[in-house]
Amino acid sequence: MKTKGKKHRGRGCLTALIVVALIAAFCAFIIKESRDELEISRYEVASSKLSESFDGFTIVQLSDLHGAQFGEDGTELVDKVRELEPDIIALTGDFVTDEGDLEAVEKLAPRLTEICPVYFVSGNHEFGSGLAAEVRNIMESAGVKYLSNEYLTISRGEDHILLGGVEDPNAYADMLTPEELAQKMNEASPSAFKILLGHRNYWMEKYPELPVDLVLCGHAHGGLVRIPGAGGLIGTDRHLFPDFVDGEFNNGNYTMIVSRGLGNSVPIPRIFNRPEIVCVTLRAE
Repeated sequence: MKTKGKKHRGRGCLTALIVVALIAAFCAFIIKESRDELEISRYEVASSKLSESFDGFTIVQLSDLHGAQFGEDGTELVDKVRELEPDIIALTGDFVTDEGDLEAVEKLAPRLTEICPVYFVSGNHEFGSGLAAEVRNIMESAGVKYLSNEYLTISRGEDHILLGGVEDPNAYADMLTPEELAQKMNEASPSAFKILLGHRNYWMEKYPELPVDLVLCGHAHGGLVRIPGAGGLIGTDRHLFPDFVDGEFNNGNYTMIVSRGLGNSVPIPRIFNRPEIVCVTLRAE
C-alpha cells in the first residue's frame, strides 16, 4: 500500500510539473510575441481643411523605440514602414533609455530617411538620460528634421498643411509652450490643416483647446500589460487602468492618436501588447 501511494504521489508531481512547464512556456511565448511581433494600426482622419491634393497623404508614426531592434539592423521594421509607402515619418520620442540604445538609433535613422522625409520630437528619456544632444546629432546627421518647438509647411502645389513639434517638458526652461507654438501655427495659416507631434499622451487633459487638427504622441506604452477587452493596465505614472494609452480620440476640437510604441524602458514586460507601427491616412472631406 505504501508503494502504491508513492506511485500516485509521483504521478501527481509529474502532472504538476508538466502544467507548470506549459504555463511557463505560454508566458514566455506571450512575452516574446509582445516584444518582437510588429503590428500595424491604421487610421483615417478626414477634414474639410484638407484639399484634394492631400487626400491620401500618409503618415507613419514610430514611438518609444527605447533601443529595440527588429531584425538585423532594424531591417524588419524598415521593410514594414517602406511597404506602407508613407509621405512622411513621424518619430515621437523616447528612442533611447540609456547610452547603449544609441547604436540602434544610429542604424535606424538613415534607413528611414531613404524612404521619405522624417521628423523627430524628443521624449522624456532623451533628456532624462542626458543623451538629448547625442540623439539630436544622430538624427540630424542622418537627415532627420528635429522639430524643437517649431513648425514647418508641407506643400503640394498651391496647397499646404502645417507640421509642428514640441520638445518634451523635461527639456529647456525658457522654451515655447505647446499653446504658444500652436497659436503661432494658427496665426500663420488659420485655414490650414495642422498636425502637432509631441511625446506625452496628456494633450486632451492638459491642452484640450489647442488650435490644431491632429496630435500624434506616444509615451504610454499601451499600458504595458494589456488585458484583452479592457485595455492597458499600468500607466507611466504607475496608476492602474490609465486613460489615453493607445488608439484614436476626438474631443470635438482635434483628433489625438496615441501609439503603443515599439520598445520598453521598465522591468515590467509588455504583455498582450505587440510593438506598434501607426499608419495615418488623411482624407479630404
